[in-house]
Amino acid sequence: MRKVFLDDLPKKLGRGINKNKECIIWEETIGIKGIKFIYDDIEGVLEIVDYIKEKHKLNIKYNNKYFLITTSDFLRCGLGELLGTRTIIYKYNIGDIIETKTGKIEILEQIRKYYKNNKYGVKSYKYKCLIDENIDEIVESQLINGTGCNICCPTPRKALKNYNDLWTTHPYIAKYLKYPEIGYNLTFGSGNFELFVCPECGYEKEYRISTILRTGFCCPRCSDGLSYPNKFAFNLLEQLNLNFIPEYSPDWVKPRKYDFYFEFNNKGYILEMDGRLGHGNYNNISGQTAEESQAIDDYKDKKAKENGIEVIRVKCEKSEFEFIKENIILSKLNELFDLLSIDWLLCEKFALSSRIKEACNYWHNGIKSTIKIGNIMKLSHATIGTYLKKGTKIGWCEYDVNKVRKYLGMKNGGKLRRKIIQLSLDDCFIKEWNSIREAQILLKTTSIWACLNNKCKTAGKFKWMYKEDYEKYIEEQNKSA
Repeated sequence: MRKVFLDDLPKKLGRGINKNKECIIWEETIGIKGIKFIYDDIEGVLEIVDYIKEKHKLNIKYNNKYFLITTSDFLRCGLGELLGTRTIIYKYNIGDIIETKTGKIEILEQIRKYYKNNKYGVKSYKYKCLIDENIDEIVESQLINGTGCNICCPTPRKALKNYNDLWTTHPYIAKYLKYPEIGYNLTFGSGNFELFVCPECGYEKEYRISTILRTGFCCPRCSDGLSYPNKFAFNLLEQLNLNFIPEYSPDWVKPRKYDFYFEFNNKGYILEMDGRLGHGNYNNISGQTAEESQAIDDYKDKKAKENGIEVIRVKCEKSEFEFIKENIILSKLNELFDLLSIDWLLCEKFALSSRIKEACNYWHNGIKSTIKIGNIMKLSHATIGTYLKKGTKIGWCEYDVNKVRKYLGMKNGGKLRRKIIQLSLDDCFIKEWNSIREAQILLKTTSIWACLNNKCKTAGKFKWMYKEDYEKYIEEQNKSA
């Protein structure tokens, strides 16, 4: 920390653009003693002996030493020369072995690095890393602070092929690069903008490497709107052969919803993949505070506990394969299931795929029903319809909602409505309804569709089935009787 404490210096309001800002009256600072400062590990007090207005300089006193310093350097605590920490003498000699935060480096040469507005240069060194044999340059102040090799450091500033390049550390990001060979010259901490290509639809867009690493690749053209962590968990639950419900929103928590619900050994579990937004984090998009977002999680946890359901939360602040895999293994899921059998690369492949293309493939291959596709993909028929519309624009399928409605109308005698069956909680027949809408209006409930599509178990304290499904169910019951 480097700071001069200016609280006791005389001030006044400035003029022009600084009219609301306090400015120091330097003429009145002459003779002021006991001005405290902190410069790294040095603490002390200064005295202002004089002020030279024409040169904007102060004559200050410290430990019986007098020193001229500009007011701007004084304000930023530029006391290195006065304190003897800044000299023309190099701290390290050629051949010295320096222990840094990343390992040992050897000094090869004393040099000066020149920057804009610095005609004298900055004391620097040419070094060789004794870990990866990288030869590079480093400023002395960085070396004093423990900064090490540009390749070995936690956020590497230089790429070494087959060591820390993007293809080696993050191949799932590098594969989106339009020019793959560039990946060998980049690190995951790079701030460069590079051209990325969507493997599904071929859309090209420039992204910053660090942004892709933090948020994952999301194509603005064919994105399905589902997060990388949630799709990762979706495939994980499928591999575990669980009958799960995504976007679970029972009546007792509406309008909130959970990422996933599943049952195992006669006990209910909720799986929440906690990403960057919400979950005790400030959301600069919605303006939601960290406390507000945490309160939502606490409420959802409380409601789940009241209903005898255990909540499993997995940290997913980073949309990275290794990060999410590690946190899943550290979660309760690893206690419930044998995760050694999981094909993690399959989870990643699914997470990086477009569910829009998946829906289009089903449609293209003859499943001409958004409801059936939705049941297969565990998504609502409305979402499937949206996906098919997007896919039609891209050229993945041919979906015309008006033609579909006309076809279904002819097939169902001019009626698009599907009859549904109302059942008690112990599966006893109560009533047949002509449509979901009719039942919802008369019973004053809005979640019948969700129940019919396995989004929740009950609606209005009843079970529900489509008539054709109920008839199949009764037929199977009679066969087994």
